[in-house]
This record gives sequence, C-alpha cells and structure tokens, in this order.
Amino acid sequence: ITKLIIDGTRIREDLQQDLMVELQKWRQNHKTNNRPALKASSYMVLGSPREFEGKESRKARKAATRFARNRRLWELASIAIQEVDPVFGAKFTSLAVTYGFTGSPHIDKQDTGPFYGLALGNFPDGQGELCVEANPHTVAIVNTKNRLGKLDGRFPHWVSPYDTSTYDRYSLIFYSTLQTYTPPTTAYDGDPIGT
Repeated sequence: ITKLIIDGTRIREDLQQDLMVELQKWRQNHKTNNRPALKASSYMVLGSPREFEGKESRKARKAATRFARNRRLWELASIAIQEVDPVFGAKFTSLAVTYGFTGSPHIDKQDTGPFYGLALGNFPDGQGELCVEANPHTVAIVNTKNRLGKLDGRFPHWVSPYDTSTYDRYSLIFYSTLQTYTPPTTAYDGDPIGT
C-alpha cells in the first residue's frame, strides 16, 4: 500500500489555545458518545442555527439548547474555518466535536461534499492523524494536529492509532448535510509531502 502524507493548513496559535480552553470545558460536561458506532469517549454534533431557527420540534429545541451551551466553541471553530477557507466556512452546517476518537473506519453517507478536520491536544506528532483510502492501493495520511485538513468522508476514513490512556486528542469536523450534493471525486485535498 502506498502512503501519501498531506499537511493541513495550520491555524493561529492563539486560536488553538482558545479552542483548547473551550474543548476542555465541553469535555467536563459532556461524557457521552452520541454516535456509538464510532469509538470515541465523547462525541457531539452541533448544528448551525439555520438548521433549527424557527422550528418548534423537540429535535430543534434540543439542538438550540446544545448550541446555546456551546456557542463560544462554535464561534471559535467558525473563525478557524473561515480563515482557512472562507467559502466553505460560510456554508458548513454541522460541527462534530469529539474526544478520544480512535480507529473506526467508516463512510459518512449523509455528507453532501468534502469536510474539514482539525485535531487539538497533546498526542504525539505522527499519531492520531486522519487517514483516507484514496483508492484500493493508496492511503492518504492527513496531518490535522493544529491544522485544518480537507478530505472527503464519503471515502473510507479513520483516525490513526495513538495512546488514549496517556494523551488527549480532541477533534472538530466541519461538514454539511444541507448543501447541494457534490459528487465525490478525490479523497483528499492538498499536495503530498515530498512530491
């Protein structure tokens, strides 16, 4: 199998620190995995206000409450994505927030296009990276530690191993389920290192 290494776009250090503060606050209050098919200590999805504003369903009220509790995290994450990709930043509809996410090869069937991933924490460089199967013989390894990396979750993808008993790894996944569908073309975005 051929392995390609891709570096995401680094976010500002002050923004990394502010996001870590909010993620640690979130972790103190959120100890459940809302997507049990995936391996994570904590997993939550925040929806954009445009997904629930003006709606009166129980689901919309729960989404509004969850958003209100995590508004600062959403705001900081939005700044990060808009600084890296303003067009994508203006249209993403959902933010998955995870702690301790490991392995879990999967395909995101509800995504309408590629997503961005950002990982923060004290896990070692070269571990806890996003991996995506570019084709049956090629895996792209995307470094998202303090970086935003773009890949298409409609291709099989997972997180590379790291020691969850020793290290912290938080992730933010920016995606859309409401935009116009874009057919999958490439599994990752960016030039492999060394090519």
